[in-house]
Amino acid sequence: MNRRRNIIIFAIALVAIIGIGAIAARPKGKPITVRVTTVSYTRYQTKLPMTGVVQRPQTQTLAALVPGNIQQIYVHPGQHVSRGQLLAAISNPQLVNTEQTAHEAYVAAQGRARTAQSTSTALPAQNRSAVVQAQAALEQARFNLNQAITDQRAGAQSGLGYGGTSASQQRAAADALVAQRDTDLHEASRIAAADRDLYAQKAIAKNTLDADVAKLQQAQVAYDQAKRDRNETYAAIARQSPVLSDRVRAQRDAVTQAEAALSAARANASQDKSGDVQAASAEAAQRAADWRYAADQVARLRITAPYPGIVQSIASQSADTLRQLQPGDTVTAGQPIMTISDDSGFIVRAKVDEQDIAHVRAGQPATVSGEDLGTTKLPAHVALVGQIAQKSDDPSNTARQVLTTVALDKTVPYLRDGMSVDVDIITQDTPHVLAVPADAIRRDASNKPFVLVVNGGRTAKRSVKLGTTSDTQAVIADGLKPGEKIVAERNAGIVDAMSVTPTAVPTSSPSPSP
Repeated sequence: MNRRRNIIIFAIALVAIIGIGAIAARPKGKPITVRVTTVSYTRYQTKLPMTGVVQRPQTQTLAALVPGNIQQIYVHPGQHVSRGQLLAAISNPQLVNTEQTAHEAYVAAQGRARTAQSTSTALPAQNRSAVVQAQAALEQARFNLNQAITDQRAGAQSGLGYGGTSASQQRAAADALVAQRDTDLHEASRIAAADRDLYAQKAIAKNTLDADVAKLQQAQVAYDQAKRDRNETYAAIARQSPVLSDRVRAQRDAVTQAEAALSAARANASQDKSGDVQAASAEAAQRAADWRYAADQVARLRITAPYPGIVQSIASQSADTLRQLQPGDTVTAGQPIMTISDDSGFIVRAKVDEQDIAHVRAGQPATVSGEDLGTTKLPAHVALVGQIAQKSDDPSNTARQVLTTVALDKTVPYLRDGMSVDVDIITQDTPHVLAVPADAIRRDASNKPFVLVVNGGRTAKRSVKLGTTSDTQAVIADGLKPGEKIVAERNAGIVDAMSVTPTAVPTSSPSPSP
């Protein structure tokens, strides 16, 4: 208790000494110049400042769902697109051929089902089932033959008749790689030869020459490996050719056998078989499922917009990140094609420290500004307050943070996804109060607030009752009236009953009186 009293007495004495010194230091008879502000009704706001990143509400990467080659890209970055709009198309003739074959098989199965239904009363049950099974076996054999012929034409066995890489594509890829490695080898050889001349002229260091000679050796190894790989590719394709031919012959034999089996079944059709119609219907249903799957694969060749939005970017080639995808480029299933974002507006993702989150709630107004926006301030509001407090990305900040989403109520044409901005969330907004600068509030030895009113060139101490306060403003609940002038600086040399020359400081625009 005594220690606290001594500290208070010391503080009062120190303030008095400073004040007396300031008074003694100024010229005799000359009033000191002070900054004053006029008390008026104004808007009192408290803001929670933070930084954030501008984002689109929804962003999606559209990938190729089937393999093939880019047929056409119909959009460009920055273009607005509508829901369902065609963005890109992939070419894969094997998928199209398979869909046609599956459709033909489905139509044939439907015909067999109708035939089985119409002849169910004429044929014995046991023979009807045999005929249907023989027909299905023949159709399957023909289907397998078509697959084998497709593989033979492609020069490579896919196992399904579609979706694989043809022999010509394999040879072209191997030849292209050899050509690329040959170009790299010539370039490395040229650089090494140039370095030898420069080294002989003492224009470069020995380690530079050694590094480029090493690159030449690596280029030679890569070139030799590419040629070996090409030779192996050609050899593998050559070995596969007779296999594909044998497979076609085998499937032709299978078709002949199936035709013979069907003829035999029909020869015994004098007797009826039960379950023939059901078998035909089941087989038709299976063929319909096969056709739907094949048709779905063909539909996946078209990439459409899932929602209205803006094309953000076109993906680059996997082998050359500096060149975006173009017609003719090969793509695999799952490879990104482009990125699209929702065009409904912008949001700002910001992180609020855990000690401030109690003052933040959805619907609060906010303003967004920043260096990239110049003097522009965009109106916004708090759209969503996260439910999880996460560790800060800043190692020096030990407080946890809550991800908060601020939605922009207005935007500007040059606003872009990824921009860094400043966000001020208005946590309190009172439109009509007497508010003065925080520097105008002083406290006496009992820690009671007061201000220095300036009237007739002299200061007068006046006690006030404070309302809400912040780092910059203080609301006056009682003690002042609009139009009065008060000292607006914390200068200990300015005290009660002092002659002063007032100079105005900027004040907030007053709101109308009630």
